[in-house]
Amino acid sequence: MGKSMIFTQLSGRYAEVSNFPGTTVEILEGRVGPDRLLDIPGIYGLSRFSEEERVALTALQRADLVVQVVDGTRLPRDLFLTWHLIDAGLPLIVAVNMIDEVRRRDASVDTAKLEELLGVPVVPVSGLTGEGMTVLRQLLSEEGGRRSKQARAWDGPASLKSTLDLVLWNEEDAELLERAEEAPPPGTRTALYSDRRLRADQTAVQVFSPSKRPDRLRRALGDWLLTPLGGLAAGGVVLVLVYYGIGVVVADQVVSFLEQFMASAVVPLIAGWLAHLLPVHSVWYRLLVGPYGLISAGLIYLVALLLPLIVAFYLLLAALEDSGYLPRLATMLDRFFLRLGLNGRAVIPLVLGFGCVTMATVTTRMLSSERERTIATILLAWTIPCSAQMGVITGLLAGLGWRYALTYALIIVGLFIAVGTLLDRGLPGRPTPLLLDLPPLRWPSPMNIIEKTRIKVSGFLREAGPLFLLGSGMVELSRISGLLPWLTVKVGPLMEGGLGIPGSAAPAFILGFIRRDFGAVGLYAGGLNAHQVLTGAVTLTLFVPCIASTLVILKERGARQGTAIWLGSIALALVVGGLTARLGPA
Repeated sequence: MGKSMIFTQLSGRYAEVSNFPGTTVEILEGRVGPDRLLDIPGIYGLSRFSEEERVALTALQRADLVVQVVDGTRLPRDLFLTWHLIDAGLPLIVAVNMIDEVRRRDASVDTAKLEELLGVPVVPVSGLTGEGMTVLRQLLSEEGGRRSKQARAWDGPASLKSTLDLVLWNEEDAELLERAEEAPPPGTRTALYSDRRLRADQTAVQVFSPSKRPDRLRRALGDWLLTPLGGLAAGGVVLVLVYYGIGVVVADQVVSFLEQFMASAVVPLIAGWLAHLLPVHSVWYRLLVGPYGLISAGLIYLVALLLPLIVAFYLLLAALEDSGYLPRLATMLDRFFLRLGLNGRAVIPLVLGFGCVTMATVTTRMLSSERERTIATILLAWTIPCSAQMGVITGLLAGLGWRYALTYALIIVGLFIAVGTLLDRGLPGRPTPLLLDLPPLRWPSPMNIIEKTRIKVSGFLREAGPLFLLGSGMVELSRISGLLPWLTVKVGPLMEGGLGIPGSAAPAFILGFIRRDFGAVGLYAGGLNAHQVLTGAVTLTLFVPCIASTLVILKERGARQGTAIWLGSIALALVVGGLTARLGPA
């Protein structure tokens, strides 16, 4: 708990500070004086059972000094890894974090006694307040970590030279068993784990005094959130907050104001300035400020639409993470997601998809396997409408009656479940198990939420922003070259024959590839009846993601798989749209 906050305090560089274990799968780098400081994924033992553990183990094999951040409020749990690191012969400093929280609970940790028992330096710190950072920084500058004399002696194959390799071989690590071409005696791994757990518990008993007045209310609330009733109630409250905060306040009011301001004030000002530099009818001028130009469409989309939605979603997500609710939500949904080939951790990208599919596709990197990333990307691309599109579709269906709204919801939710189920059964492999530490519920830190949101938004804009601008430029070039009008003419007859929608609504589908909400808005002006609006709404939701999302999918999943996902969305949209046209309510 809190290792990334310690990293930030030491290096001055922000790292992902999360109450949701497993969200940091990359190694972040900073500096403490002349030395490199790496923030590796959080682990509970030395093994290669997950991607986080493999990444962490690779970094530990190259480390000159290891700083283990343990949670002072959960010392018995974290000392298992401490003894594992000691047994591996790694130079070590133990930072007992959350010491301020320990005191607040009237608990205590005897760090001097702990240092004596472990045989390595122990420093009480607080990542939140900065307490103990001066001492820790001084130890790092003096290379104050050391190998403990309490470490075990290890037997093993002569081909394995390092103590870490011998530890892993004795614990039946698959890679080292293959390299050594021999195995330890049966039962060695179980015996070592039991012995290490016993040492951790015995150490904790001698140095840790738990609170004499445990926070029963907070613990009871945390347990209640894991029950079906509590989980559903809390989930309902969160959904209402998301809908009102993101869907009403941000997507409707804030976005509408910013789009109007950009279109009426900013873009004309830039266009007038460019008119003095470039001929108005030149390709370059039209590429920049034409109807779908980089500035007139791309910049508005990025700044007026995406930016407020992304900020709002990341603020909400950061608050849910820091409060301790998100891992409980993941635990509640894990059993359902397992049927779709995912585990509960997938709740983050799937929830983010209702804000922006592009943003959500990037966050699929946090999932543990390529199989799960593929399934999550397909579900995002095929079945989840972004908030901008959903807002327009909700407005469209609201005036048609409850039958049409219910039919739309049943189709989209049913397809989400069906597609996930088929992918789970069709793709080789199984979903990885969900291993989560359930942190205590707490009030989130406002500064932590703001800083986390700032870094996340900046990272997204750096990564996806150019793709949005590139997409706008490609569309404007297709309009200038005549490709866009040609496509509009060709799509019309297909829509009339397959979907029962007049060819005059064809531009809605073409524009939906530029911006998904553009397509939905196009249905307003199509002169369609209620049945045709439902068909169009279903088809547009399942239709290809916007051009920026498409480019991100191609980048994340590769050209071959990305193209298959893109073509699959077209096929699914046409098939389901055709069935809706023929079987939907009249």
